[in-house]
Amino acid sequence: MKLKMGLAAIAFVVGATGFAMANQDIIDLRKQIMKTNGQAAKVSGMMLQGQIPFDATVAAAAASSIAGSNAVFADFFPEGTETGDTKARDTIWSDPEGFAAASQATVVAAEAAAAAAADGPEAFGAAFQALGATCGACHEDYRVN
Repeated sequence: MKLKMGLAAIAFVVGATGFAMANQDIIDLRKQIMKTNGQAAKVSGMMLQGQIPFDATVAAAAASSIAGSNAVFADFFPEGTETGDTKARDTIWSDPEGFAAASQATVVAAEAAAAAAADGPEAFGAAFQALGATCGACHEDYRVN
């Protein structure tokens, strides 16, 4: 919950100040959000592969972190931030509704994974696999690989 509120506050500040932040600062912020998502996914994957013990609280928190960041992620792509050190495809700006929908699909899948964590590693694993599919679909359409 704190992560959602923090990211929402950042999104509000970015939106309210327009281009007060340099484009590269916004791009760097987007990269950090994706890095944090990657770390949450890594911990989840390690639990599911038996590399670390499964902990339902940690699994739920990791998935909730991904849900929270994706709830506001589409807001971090204002016009003018399509150039610079970014892997964002032009389709983010040419299809903002599609990008927002893809980000929202990730939120829904991440929330489902967070809820499934309480039912154990098998349930979490199935939900986490669905989450990975939404992440992959978004990257395929909206990220330069």
